[in-house]
Amino acid sequence: MDGEALQGPDSNGNRGGPVRPSVARGAALLVAAFLANTLQSAFARAVGSAMDALMFTWLTFILALLLLIPLLATRGGRDLPTRVFPLHLLRGAMGMAGFLLFMSAAKLVNLVNANVLLNTTPMFIPLLAWLVLRQRIPPSLWKALAVGFAGMVIVVQPNASLLDKPGDLLGLAAGFVCAIEFLAVKALGRSESALTQLVYFLAIGGLVSSLMMVGQFHAITPDQFLWVLASALCLLSFQFLLIRAYSYADPSAIGAFQYASVVFAGLIGWIWFGQIPNAGVVVGTVLICVGGVLSLVGQNPVAAPQP
Repeated sequence: MDGEALQGPDSNGNRGGPVRPSVARGAALLVAAFLANTLQSAFARAVGSAMDALMFTWLTFILALLLLIPLLATRGGRDLPTRVFPLHLLRGAMGMAGFLLFMSAAKLVNLVNANVLLNTTPMFIPLLAWLVLRQRIPPSLWKALAVGFAGMVIVVQPNASLLDKPGDLLGLAAGFVCAIEFLAVKALGRSESALTQLVYFLAIGGLVSSLMMVGQFHAITPDQFLWVLASALCLLSFQFLLIRAYSYADPSAIGAFQYASVVFAGLIGWIWFGQIPNAGVVVGTVLICVGGVLSLVGQNPVAAPQP
């Protein structure tokens, strides 16, 4: 990752150069981003029960920030000034919360469940736009959301035992929280470079998780450290690739490609952990993917709140 690749609009709103729209390039970057994201959930599971999701999240954010510092230093800190700190604060807090919920789910349920429920984000975005921004949802989009939410019910299977086995519920919560983060990212993209967004995301997420870790830190093994380091590299890759993907094409044009993560999760879960989803999960997954794709295609780009 180099500084030039991360350039975008600076903190004053000045762009280093125009980005030529390209659906193909945006889609390829998005698929790569969600491969990195899926690998994080696998690393969280591989690290074992000796490290809980909170400590895994904290170390991932701290290591990712440390890995980014040399690049910041070479650029003289010119990516640090910002005029929209409240948006960074919202994005950082929601991003860290979504990551923590996602890692918690990955430790409790199979990778397909965790990843497909995280990918309910495109269905929550229009609902949030409707509730918060008062945007109208067309009938066709309501139908798409109904299909997706039917899939959620099948995957989560809400019943009396849900609170005793909350993995699916945590995955669904991650999808909702990440929808809030997405709206913040869209607003930040108007004035902030990718590197500026990454710095504040990691710094705020690291600070919040550090406060949550007070009194809970314990020593880890070299193997566990390597898993977390791999997660930190994937976190950097995911955030960078996601920001770059949406600089080439609008989410309504390429967002459907994020569901490649469900395929990645199925393959990784089967090969690495011997996980085979049951028929209900497969049916629910298909409905969520269909509903998500239709909601992405059927909605106009969601207007983000003004900074």
